[in-house]
Amino acid sequence: MLAGLGAGLYASGLYAQAAARLCAASDLKPADSTPYLFLGKMTLASAQPLPCAEEKLARFSDRYPQDALANYYYALALWKKKGNTSSGQVESLLKKSIGIAPKFAESYLQLGIVYSAQGEIEEAVDAFQKAIAANPNLAEGHFRLAQVYKRIGEASKARQQFQAYEQVQKTEAAAVEQRRREIQQFIVVFKDQPPTSPMREPSN
Repeated sequence: MLAGLGAGLYASGLYAQAAARLCAASDLKPADSTPYLFLGKMTLASAQPLPCAEEKLARFSDRYPQDALANYYYALALWKKKGNTSSGQVESLLKKSIGIAPKFAESYLQLGIVYSAQGEIEEAVDAFQKAIAANPNLAEGHFRLAQVYKRIGEASKARQQFQAYEQVQKTEAAAVEQRRREIQQFIVVFKDQPPTSPMREPSN
């Protein structure tokens, strides 16, 4: 019930209230991965840290240490809340996620963001390139790589990546609409869904 309410609040854009309901749902059924997974999706979508997300996603990661998404979502929550002050732990979690799922583009992307923020340009370029290799349609990967190239004076490479970013963006509107529909469908199905096991490796 709490998780279903949280999903409904999320669909309405009320992220903080939705997070509170999902956190409560995870406390009622700590072994059920569904509230954690939805909380992770919300953490990814939200520009600001969500109340209780760090604590609950830490528990998710502790319960399922070999789950790529569990490690990725916890890293994301830490980064959004603490930024560079937790970069070492974030980097470790992301590398663990990649070790479990070597083609997990989003983990490479976030790792590149961490490296870029720390001024580790060579490592950032490598991470962004791997993100794009894993998912050529990852628009933010092209954009971030273009920014790094521009930062180090590689104008031609930056222009190429900006062009790739713009090309991907042309089809992104349809993908966003598809994700919105998937979330709505998830909400409908989720209300009566039994507890689920965590996903070991994300699909690409």
